[in-house]
Amino acid sequence: MNREKSYLQLLLDVTKAITSNLNLNEVFDLIVHKVPEVVRVDAATLRLLDPSGKRLVLQAASGLSDAYLSRGPVDAEESVLKALAGTPIAVFDAASDPRIHYHDAAREEGIKSILVAPVVIRGQVAGILRLLAKTPRAYAPQEIEFAAALAEQCGIAIENARAYQEQERQISYFKALAEIGKAINSTHELDAILNLIVRRMPEVMKLKACTIRLIESAEGRLQLRAAYGLSQAYLERGALDEELATHYILQGEPVVIPDATVDIHTIYHKAAKAEGVGSILAVPITVQEEPIGMMRLLTAEVRYFSAADINFAMAVAEQGGIAIQNAVNYQKMQDMLFNQSGSSTGASIQ
Repeated sequence: MNREKSYLQLLLDVTKAITSNLNLNEVFDLIVHKVPEVVRVDAATLRLLDPSGKRLVLQAASGLSDAYLSRGPVDAEESVLKALAGTPIAVFDAASDPRIHYHDAAREEGIKSILVAPVVIRGQVAGILRLLAKTPRAYAPQEIEFAAALAEQCGIAIENARAYQEQERQISYFKALAEIGKAINSTHELDAILNLIVRRMPEVMKLKACTIRLIESAEGRLQLRAAYGLSQAYLERGALDEELATHYILQGEPVVIPDATVDIHTIYHKAAKAEGVGSILAVPITVQEEPIGMMRLLTAEVRYFSAADINFAMAVAEQGGIAIQNAVNYQKMQDMLFNQSGSSTGASIQ
């Protein structure tokens, strides 16, 4: 009974510590430092699934060398696969157990025993928490259950921090939308409008790059009009008119490309890999619901674009479409006035 009370108190203490912070990176750091303390192990790692749900990405670690952390992916380890299926796994001898890879690395690091617990977020296993001991440790069922409960609380803390981060992002997007709208409506110069958008979007959304293409030919083909953050070689890789993504975009739909190096919606996979492009969000630029072009937002890493990201990009593209049309109309009016003025001047000279 006393032991159960001790576990309950420890669980409450850790939960309070990790849920009292809403900064996502700080929550990650708290998890890998606080949990080992209460479970009495020497190190910990926290890995979460990437947007594709196929690859684990290291988010935070404590008590381990860079050499050990960079030993290679752990996604295919049996212990990891079982944890991702929802079952916590205890490994007594990390240097020989077949459920663990990189036995030599474990010996060099001095890792003896490992406990792997699933991290559940919104009812789905979203990652793993690994607890590593440098002295042999045979975990009792109660200890495994306790570690699993801690990992579950970690999932709740991560979910809370993500929700807060998303709320903060939406507020920043709302402010940025007003600023961008004011800026692009303050000029009638088309190039100035386009360049302002492609430079501001990476700053606001923390992107690698941004491009804008407009339909500028009788054949309805797209022409690159503005770009930021990309090499000339990448920009000249070829036309995008035949990409599946372009087809959907010009139908008025946003397209998310999680991995630009393999996604069927794109065709320049080698160029994306060489350029270091991870994910792409592409949105239509429309005027009165008619497509006039598209804006592509590119990241350097594989990234999950949230509903807030997509809505913000669509709103900027919509504002951009109006500003672009106003700029084009303004230029047409200026040309017309210039031609009329030239005709009048010519008649008076005669």
